[in-house]
Amino acid sequence: MSDKGETGVLIVVHGDYGAPMVDAAEAIVGPLELGVASFCFEADPEQVRRRVQGEIARLDRGSGVLVLTDLCGSTPANVCQALVEDRGNCAVLSGLNLPMLVKLSTCDRTLGPHRLAEELHGTSRRSIVVGTAVGENGGSRGD
Repeated sequence: MSDKGETGVLIVVHGDYGAPMVDAAEAIVGPLELGVASFCFEADPEQVRRRVQGEIARLDRGSGVLVLTDLCGSTPANVCQALVEDRGNCAVLSGLNLPMLVKLSTCDRTLGPHRLAEELHGTSRRSIVVGTAVGENGGSRGD
């Protein structure tokens, strides 16, 4: 365990679905640990940059911040990636989904943003299953 504190998590998405995603995860697993913030993307990339910068500063408790974005290559993801490139204690993971947030409730948040991103990435990949694969060989192929 690290004595640095927990990795903060910031959710940056298009539209207004960041908070409902967190609400859905909390309906399944209960309250997520503090340090999860969500806001929607505004059209002005400079405004997003300032907001993301402020949220990263607010959420960083010494172990860094993991930024979850909805769509790789989108303006929000690109703005976030540019902001964290010079910070060794931040990471960006794109492809936000509900399994990621559910897994977040059981992850060791002291691992740091890069290892936390790997944990969530693995869960996300395993959760994507072609409907016809469900039930083959006695269960889902999602591990």
